Amino acid sequence: MSAMGRKRSVVGRIRDHLEAMATGAKYLLFRPRMTLMYPDEVQELPPGYRGMIRFIREECISCGMCARICPADAIKMYEGDEKKYPGINYMRCVFCGFCVDICPSAALEFAPVHDVACYGLQEHIYRPDDFSRGPPSVRFKKKPEKVRAEIDERRGIVYEPT
Repeated sequence: MSAMGRKRSVVGRIRDHLEAMATGAKYLLFRPRMTLMYPDEVQELPPGYRGMIRFIREECISCGMCARICPADAIKMYEGDEKKYPGINYMRCVFCGFCVDICPSAALEFAPVHDVACYGLQEHIYRPDDFSRGPPSVRFKKKPEKVRAEIDERRGIVYEPT
């Protein structure tokens, strides 16, 4: 590579860094916020959203496919009354959806819940009885406004009320 080529690439790199810094400054100083004001606003979730997993005990055939396919080893089979049922550890779950996709009896499905907070680590582990009750509901002090994320070419991400 010639000295001119190296010089041009250094100049090009400096120009790229300056453009990136200018873009950051523009969004910092002149654009409206891009942050969702949670818990006063909650984002409307799109169809097919992969939230927490809901277990329907009556549909389960105890095949164990969900536990075998889980790449994070988040699902474990527990002894039940007559057969084994799955339980989940949300500290390990990566919400990939493999368990939901492979379940032959549709005993697992996604719930539109994703923002559950826990006080202790053990609260993230759902044994079959807890898992079949579904994910906990989220309680707000006041009802939040639902918003939808829209992309505006000029302003970036904006949140519009639904």
